[in-house]
Amino acid sequence: MVRDPDPPIAAAPDHALGQYRAWHAPDDAESALDLAWTSIARQGEPAPHRLLPHGEPSIALIRWRDENGEAAEIDLVICGPYYKGRHYTPSPREELIAWRMKPELAATLFGISPREFSEHQRISAPKRLQEACATTRSLGERGGARDILRALKNDLSRLVCSAAANMGPERLAAKWLRDSDGQIRLRDIAARLDVSERNLRRRFTDHVGCSPKTYARHLQITAAALAAEKTANPDWAEIAAGAGFHDQPHMINAFQSEIGMTPKAFHAERRALL
Repeated sequence: MVRDPDPPIAAAPDHALGQYRAWHAPDDAESALDLAWTSIARQGEPAPHRLLPHGEPSIALIRWRDENGEAAEIDLVICGPYYKGRHYTPSPREELIAWRMKPELAATLFGISPREFSEHQRISAPKRLQEACATTRSLGERGGARDILRALKNDLSRLVCSAAANMGPERLAAKWLRDSDGQIRLRDIAARLDVSERNLRRRFTDHVGCSPKTYARHLQITAAALAAEKTANPDWAEIAAGAGFHDQPHMINAFQSEIGMTPKAFHAERRALL
């Protein structure tokens, strides 16, 4: 087994699949970042995999290494969001070291409107971010993953301002959807926030980049996929119920619509990478 890159948060990743590793950030309501991740492709032919649909964009340092292991090309890029699952094949010796953003804060704090970046697998970060992340970029040539993630988080924290505290109800709506893996209903969120469901839906779509229903569906699909991934023979009816689907056919339809394959086929593909 290939040794994990130097971990940024804990000794072991919260999730590992192929060359991908992810660490959840501490649950901090004031933080604009929720997940650190790396994708470290080695020499040869890196294994392709399917990305789950998600509404969260990521800010990543990307670098490619030459045959001697030296960093040959470095850039700061935006990855996602991906409103439909997509197939991803990394280039040999390609490294992505990233923090995922909470979408409801991305535009206000970082100038990253999720919807504007949704059609790209990755795209070079805007000039403002490139300049703000100068320390991160300076580590790109020789820095390890832990140092780069720490520097990137520090660089981005300097962009966070009081604007975060002045956002509307969509901020709590997005948080509660994530906390419930998409299982809390919009009408219940609107009632708790004492706002109209219509107004909340509009503000959510404007700030997050997709509708609450789409965001919730992506969270449910992710919850089902990660639960199934833990075992070779999932109980699909139990997985569907646990992820908040009405029944197993409802889950199958969601996977086919958003990823283009059944949960069973997706599970087999992912398990082959473990």
